[in-house]
Amino acid sequence: MKRIVLILVVIAVLAMVPVAVFADLGIGAAAFYKSPILLGQPVDIDNLNVNQFSFGGDIRFKLGWFQAEGLLLYAVGDVNSLNAYLDAGVALDLVILRLSLGAGPNFTYNFGNSPPVQAGLNAKVGADVMLGQISFGLSYIMALNIDNGINIKTSSGLLGVNVTFWMQ
Repeated sequence: MKRIVLILVVIAVLAMVPVAVFADLGIGAAAFYKSPILLGQPVDIDNLNVNQFSFGGDIRFKLGWFQAEGLLLYAVGDVNSLNAYLDAGVALDLVILRLSLGAGPNFTYNFGNSPPVQAGLNAKVGADVMLGQISFGLSYIMALNIDNGINIKTSSGLLGVNVTFWMQ
């Protein structure tokens, strides 16, 4: 079993070499807030607190109109957690604006008494202002429930900002 995992890791690394050579690579930082605002839920100002924030790192590969992204966030709250969002999708450049739409799996590792590992699906929309090698962006991540079709009404969302440094 260890041999198969090692072979898969080597193949994945070798497959990434052409992507790393020809793609734009972006590395940055992100901050997200668990937001009911875009879901049509009432906003209670008294419930806004620091326990709704997540902070972390962001890495992106962009090749033509295709973009793959990995976002790792540390969430502080009733249960502290480490959340990984892996998305693939389209990113279109319009002058200095980059619009992106992607979807993929997300994984959560909870610290404390909650179930330690959780997995799900997410969709992400974003807009970045490209200023040379630096971009400033706004993103919204929503969890997807696909038990009986895609159900966005029961999804929770994260509204966030990011700063990304691009190596072209």
